[in-house]
Amino acid sequence: MTHRSVSPVCRLVHGYAHEQQEEVIITTNRRVAATLISAAAVLTALTVPAQAASTHSSGAQAVSCYGSARSYSAEAGSGAGDNAHWPKRGQWTKVKGNCSDINIKTNQTRKVRVCTHSKCHGWVNAKAGVWTVIFKNSTKGAQYYLQFNGTKTNSGTIAD
Repeated sequence: MTHRSVSPVCRLVHGYAHEQQEEVIITTNRRVAATLISAAAVLTALTVPAQAASTHSSGAQAVSCYGSARSYSAEAGSGAGDNAHWPKRGQWTKVKGNCSDINIKTNQTRKVRVCTHSKCHGWVNAKAGVWTVIFKNSTKGAQYYLQFNGTKTNSGTIAD
């Protein structure tokens, strides 16, 4: 077998080419890493607001929940032991599903409770002009009505 010797010039050129290949690989890896980091940043920016919207205490949830609120005007009670109602007696309203709870903002401070087909739940003190949770973990489409403690009528805004 003959063994050829490689000239120093060839070694130098071959070594230079090998270094160039390593630089290309490193540069490509850096570009890929930068692209992946940018993509991760974009995905994070896109998903964080969506997650915040599903959290009850976030501002994004408050906008969609309270932004869909509607006015109510309760029917006065007819006498002792007959509380004011909303909607009118014998009628039900349905949870719209825009909020995770039933929330009320009354025009006058009142005790209010939510009545479902199974029972009337506990009284909650709702201060005038302040959003108050009166029933937690409501179910979209569930029927209910409100009772206001006493016969006096009441009005305000409800978000469910």
